[in-house]
Amino acid sequence: MKALVFLAFVSLATMLPAQTQSAPDQPKSLGEVARDSKKEKKEPAKIVLSDETEQQHKAVIPDVFYGGVDNTDEILKAIDDYHSTHNLQETEAVVHIWFDKHDAMLLNAIEENRRIEQRERDRSLGYTPASDAQPRSTQEYQEMQRVELISRREDLKHKQENGLLSARIQQAFGKVRAQVKTKYGMNVEWFKIRCGNGNCSF
Repeated sequence: MKALVFLAFVSLATMLPAQTQSAPDQPKSLGEVARDSKKEKKEPAKIVLSDETEQQHKAVIPDVFYGGVDNTDEILKAIDDYHSTHNLQETEAVVHIWFDKHDAMLLNAIEENRRIEQRERDRSLGYTPASDAQPRSTQEYQEMQRVELISRREDLKHKQENGLLSARIQQAFGKVRAQVKTKYGMNVEWFKIRCGNGNCSF
């Protein structure tokens, strides 16, 4: 019996080195993987900003001013300066970007004024969105009148601002369209000017 126990102990002792040697072949734990990844971590790439990079993000052609002095001459000069160092195709591309931006602004101003004019017609006919809600007291009636007066003033203000913006954009569009067509020979079939108030004829 003692001999059998001794043989079993010897057999177990001879197997342990083999298991120890196979340990490196086992998969690494999550902690070991994390430590290894930190060792091999590289520095993040750095973005170098230069004057040329910043210049690419600036608008080539300035926006139309509608709250102050007319800046159409500045816009025409910016296009002329750009065309002096770029070909016709490149010039047309930047003019198209400028046009699309201001055409969207013009469309928004025209449509908003149409909505305001519709509200004015509704008021003249005695219709208001809250006509079903009748005032229950003199104080409530006065409050409704005050809110209605503020609404009319805001509509009038926005209508005037939209009208000025529309006129300025239409004026700038007319001058820019004429310059790029006659001076540079640009095809301006895409350069359509919206007319929401009868002030343009393109």
